[in-house]
Amino acid sequence: MKKRNTLALAAGLCAAGAGMAQTATSLTLYGVVDVSARRQTGFTSAYVRSPGNSTTVASGVGPTSRWGVRGSEDLGGGMRALFNLESGINVDSGAQANATTYFDRASVVGLAGGWGTVTAGRQNTLVADSVGVVDPIGLRFAGLNPNIQVTSLTGHQLGIEFGTTSSTGSSNRVNNSLKYSIPVGPVVARAMYSFGEVADDTTRLQSMGLGLDYLSTAFSATSAFTSYRDTNGRQLDAANLGASWLVLPALRVMGNAGYNRAETTPTARTTNKLLSLGLNYAVTPTIDIITGYYKVDRSRTGQANDGFNRLLAFVEYKFTRRSRVFLELDTTHWKGNYLAAGARSTSNGVSLGITHTF
Repeated sequence: MKKRNTLALAAGLCAAGAGMAQTATSLTLYGVVDVSARRQTGFTSAYVRSPGNSTTVASGVGPTSRWGVRGSEDLGGGMRALFNLESGINVDSGAQANATTYFDRASVVGLAGGWGTVTAGRQNTLVADSVGVVDPIGLRFAGLNPNIQVTSLTGHQLGIEFGTTSSTGSSNRVNNSLKYSIPVGPVVARAMYSFGEVADDTTRLQSMGLGLDYLSTAFSATSAFTSYRDTNGRQLDAANLGASWLVLPALRVMGNAGYNRAETTPTARTTNKLLSLGLNYAVTPTIDIITGYYKVDRSRTGQANDGFNRLLAFVEYKFTRRSRVFLELDTTHWKGNYLAAGARSTSNGVSLGITHTF
């Protein structure tokens, strides 16, 4: 009897401990599954300017398909531990989005308290975070969204690894990084540093940045700057400035200005400038219209200036908070020989898709 009582007491204590843990910790599995049927002229299936046409089943015309897990634990005294692991997926093929980096979108652990939040690992740069506040189409269609490709440097077209990104084509997320943010009312100050980890040189492949945001439901403004180095010490600087304004209860207007400038050789420079403007309009509680117009200008040492103007528009119907269908339309007017000499001057696309979040 005594042994049974002891076992019962131990079981009770374990159950109580488990209950306490459940109230003090959180663990969430989440994701986005997005797929569309798409017809396009003047693009390849990878959204590169082309003289041909294509019909595809595409992942990520809406929000980028992904899955992840995040959690936190209450450490007491107003402090908590947190982590986030997130991986991109291609729903059309079932493959991971990044063939070499499994948790390509986020791999961080950190601490948060009244003094702010610090995270360490692979994470967005401050410019990429800033764009997420004000992009007119809410970071939809990553493969064709100029704010993602140009301002955030997801597809910078430079062929050089700037920062510890493990990529010569993108600098929107960096490895080996520390990020700190602290809110003071609606104002949030941010700082970030990524170690280059090149032997005997602390500057090569490093990146660093600062950001300042004002965040509220009615009006938000954001600014950020990030500077990168490559293995030769050449520099890439990027910046974003934007705002989001709730003009009416059903209408929000957003816009931003993005800028980056890269040293591609000891004597050559590439500069990109972006302007965007768009709106989100809730026609009914279940139907939204989302539009964004983007103007991109590129200049390069010793070459003719070029760029493009692009309009993207979505009409979304929400079955529930988690499931929706959408019609997407886009048109691009190319300036000069941007990315493809001799290709048609205009590219167009139409997509019909479905998005489910969990």
